[in-house]
Formats: sequence, C-alpha cells, structure tokens
Amino acid sequence: MAALGRGVASRPRGIPGMRCRPVWILAMCMFMVAFSAVHGAWALQRHTLLPERSGEQAATAPDAARQQTAASTPAPQGAQESAAPATGGGDATSQQPPGQPSSVPKSAEPHATPAPSLSRPVQPTQEAPHGEEAHGDAHGGHGPVLPEISPIPGVTFVETMIELLDYELKGRFLGWRPNDILLGRFTDNVNNYQLGVLEAIRFTTLRLKDSLTRMGDADTYDPDLELAVNLLMNRATLFWFPSAETSYGEAIQHLRQFVQKLDGGKRNFYYRVDNLRLLIASYKDLLGNVNKSLIVSPVSMFKTDDYFYYAKGVAHVYYEILKVIRVGFRNQLASTMNGLELMDEILHELHRVEELDPWLILDSDLDGLMANHRANLNAPLSEVTHLLGILSTF
Repeated sequence: MAALGRGVASRPRGIPGMRCRPVWILAMCMFMVAFSAVHGAWALQRHTLLPERSGEQAATAPDAARQQTAASTPAPQGAQESAAPATGGGDATSQQPPGQPSSVPKSAEPHATPAPSLSRPVQPTQEAPHGEEAHGDAHGGHGPVLPEISPIPGVTFVETMIELLDYELKGRFLGWRPNDILLGRFTDNVNNYQLGVLEAIRFTTLRLKDSLTRMGDADTYDPDLELAVNLLMNRATLFWFPSAETSYGEAIQHLRQFVQKLDGGKRNFYYRVDNLRLLIASYKDLLGNVNKSLIVSPVSMFKTDDYFYYAKGVAHVYYEILKVIRVGFRNQLASTMNGLELMDEILHELHRVEELDPWLILDSDLDGLMANHRANLNAPLSEVTHLLGILSTF
C-alpha cells in the first residue's frame, strides 16, 4: 500500500512537464522554419553578369538604331577605300572562317591587353541591340537581355567562364564551401549550388579545349587550356595539398592567359556549326543527368534541396554561356532551320529557372496541397533538354 501510495503521489509531478511539451514542440518548429528560411535566402545570393544592364540597353537603344541606319547608308567611294582596314598575314582575322565577323586589328585597339570588363563593345555584324529588343518582346517584355560581346572571337566566352567561377571562389560570402570543415556542414544548399556551377564549367572548358579552339583533329591543344582542365578536375572537397580554391584559382589564371592569347592573335576561337553542335550536345548530356535527379522518387527530406540547388548551379552557367552563344554564333544559328527561335526559347526557359527562388524547398506529392519544387524546376529544364537535343542534330 505504501508503494502504491508513492506511485500515485508521484503522478502530479509529471503532469506539468507534459503540459510544457507542446510549447517546446512549437518552439522547435518555429526555429526550424526560421532556420530554413534564412538558410535558403543565404544560399541564393543573386549573381548576374549583367548588373543593371536592362536600363542601359533601354537608354542606348535609339542610339544603336541610329548607328545601324547610318551604317546601312552607302558612303562615298573614296571614304570606303580610306576606311577599309589593312590586314596582315599573321592576324587572327586572316584565319577566320568565311561569313564571320572579323576582329579589330591590334594597331587600332586603344589598349594592347584590355582588362576584362562587363561593358564590352558590340559586334556590328551581330546586331546585338536589335536582337535583344526582339528577344524581350517575344515573351511579353520579360526575358533575358543579351550581352554585348567583344569583336575578338572567344574573348567574351572565356571571360564569362572566368567570372562565373571567380564569383564562387571570391565574390560569394565565405567563398568556396564544399571543402569547409565546420561551416560547410551547415550550408549544403550553397555547397551543391557551387558543385553544379563547377560541373558545368568543367564541361565547357573541355569543349573549349577540344573543339572550339582547334581547326581540326590535327590541330594542337592549347597548353593553358590543358592545365585549366586538369586543375578543374581536382576534387571540390579537398581542404589542402592542394585546396580546391588553390586549384580552381590557378585554372582561372590559365584561362586569363588564354584570353591574352586571343587578344594577341596567338590563338583562335572558331565560330563553326560543328563546334556549336558539340557544345550543345555536351550540355544536353549533363542536363539529362540533372533531370533524372530531379524526378527520382522517393528522396530523403535532407536530399531534396541538394538536388534542387545543384540543378540551379548547372542552369545558371548554361544561362550565362548560352546568352553569349546566342550573340556570337548568331550567323550559325540563323543558317539552321529555326535555330535562333530555338535558342531564344532555351534562354527563356533558363530565365524561368533563374527566377525560381523559393525560401523553403518542399517535396510534396505532385497532386498534393504543398509544392513540389523539384518538379517545378524540372519542368523548364526538361524543355531545355529537349530543345538542346533538337539543336544538336542540325
């Protein structure tokens, strides 16, 4: 009886603890929601290679139109002869395939080695301002703004690669994350985004080395591009001996040296349909793997956001590189059936991916009340994969 009495008397001491449990559960839920929101916002630091470019394009559109009108007006015969540039035998222009915009002679450039800049001269033969206006109107004025590219083939292409990777190493808050011992364990969204950027840059550098800068199979590889490819293949999680940041930083230096070779006419970048086809085919292969990871089911709740942000990293590189492709390879795209329209649609779908920026990644059923962000991201990327497949067969 005494034991029974003690057991009964001990129950009231447990009741207050039971009443406090819902408060603790509510507090933990609020903490998890707040942490996820801050985590998602931290991961999606916006990065674009065209800061405030839309306003500049709108302001300079009338001037560009007047320049095109003036260019279309025939000049006197004497003025045309005096304006014709002299070409040397060793200039990169002499090796340019027919039908492509010729590079500016080195003697006419204001600087021998211009520093990389986001404000680049427009190729007159590409009609970039006109193409940007038409591209934006095709989707109701909402879409990507095409960049201004250098008249020297390949310079803007390689500089875009450099800026994309350099931002992840130095521009992003706390820099490269996948090899962080402590902080990297809590920033998996940023980690996977950077891994997606790295993988897309690897594919692009391989294609730059193998085909875009070679006349044919008998042409030699550029040593700086070979070293850049090897350095980019180092593991992203290496902490030292060497660290990932060191390897990728050295790769960027070799890419910059290659840009100097393009500026000096020592190496060439070829605007050819077969080169474009190989690059698009490589992009389609990587994106097919990304699409598979977005539709695989079931996935752990701790892996859903990893797949989402990895796909976002790959798509961001595609978005920036293909905008340069749209301007630089304009003639090649126009020579194929609906090539320009297909590329514009690809950029529009990638622009949708850029705008998809949820604070909290959910993985609900496709017919559920809550969102399934993997499926929402997979929809435009599947369309991009399909359109890339069509372009790669031309």
